[in-house]
Amino acid sequence: MRRRRPRLLLVGSVVYLALIFGVMLWRGVSIEPEWTLLALLVVAIALGRGRTFIEDWAPFLLLFFAYEAMRGFAAKTGFAPHDLSGLERALFGGAIPTLVLQRAFYNPGVVGVQDVVAMIFYFMHFVLPIVVGFIFWLNSREHYRRYIAALLLMSFLAFVTYLFWPSAPPWYQLHDVVKINDHTVHSLWGYTLVSPIYHSFNPNPFAAFPSLHAAYPALATVYAWSRYRALGIGLLLWTAGVLLSIVYLGEHYVVDALAGFVYVAVAAFIVESFTRWRRARSRPARPSA
Repeated sequence: MRRRRPRLLLVGSVVYLALIFGVMLWRGVSIEPEWTLLALLVVAIALGRGRTFIEDWAPFLLLFFAYEAMRGFAAKTGFAPHDLSGLERALFGGAIPTLVLQRAFYNPGVVGVQDVVAMIFYFMHFVLPIVVGFIFWLNSREHYRRYIAALLLMSFLAFVTYLFWPSAPPWYQLHDVVKINDHTVHSLWGYTLVSPIYHSFNPNPFAAFPSLHAAYPALATVYAWSRYRALGIGLLLWTAGVLLSIVYLGEHYVVDALAGFVYVAVAAFIVESFTRWRRARSRPARPSA
C-alpha cells in the first residue's frame, strides 16, 4: 500500500498539472515560471517533500527571475539588432524557411489547427524545462542540480549574447513574415485576457539568437537521455515540434535554433566537466605502496 500511494499521488499530480495548465492555455493565460513552480509545490507537499522542494528550488527561482529581469534590460542598451536573414538564405540556398512554411500552411483570417498547436509549443517555453527538472528532482537531487546549473549557465550565456549582439526575429526583419501568434491570440481571446501577460511574455524582441525556445527542451533531452530514455525520446520529439513551431510562427530563424543547440552543448560540457573535476578532487588519495 505504501508503494502504491506515491504512484497514485504521482498519477493524480500529472492529471492535476494537465488540468491547471490546460485551463490556463484555454483561457489565454501565459504559463509563466511562478505559476509552474507554485503548482509543483502543491505536488511536492502532497508527496511529503514540501520543505525540501523550497530549499532546493528557491535559489533556482531567484536566479531565474534575475535572468528574466535582465533579459528585458538587454533590449535597452542601444545596440542595433543584427539581420540574420542573409545567413538564413545562405544556409538554405536562398530560401527563408519561415516564408516557405507560412506560404504552405498559414491561412490569413482563419485560425488553423497548426496555428494553435504551434502557439502551445511556443507558450510552453517555461513550463517544460521546469516540469522536467521536477521529474529529475523527484528521483535524484544531484542530477536535478546539474541540470539546473546547466540551464542557468546557458540562460546567462544567452543573456550576454543578447546584451552585446542583439538580433531581430523574422517577423521584425522581413515584411512578408506574419507574426502568427498575435493573430491567433487576438482571434481566440481578443486581447482582453492576455493583453498584459502576452505582451510582456518576451520583453526583449531582439533576444532571437540564440533561441532559448529551442535550447531549453534540447537541454532537457540531453539530461534525460541517459537516465530516462523514454522521456528523452519524448523530449527529442518535443524539441523537433518546438523547432518547427518557432520557425513557422516567424519568431526565430533556423540559425537561431542551431545556435541554441550549440549553447546547450557548451553549457552541458562545462557543468559536466566541473562535476567530474569536483568528484576527482573529493576522492581520497590512495596510500603509496
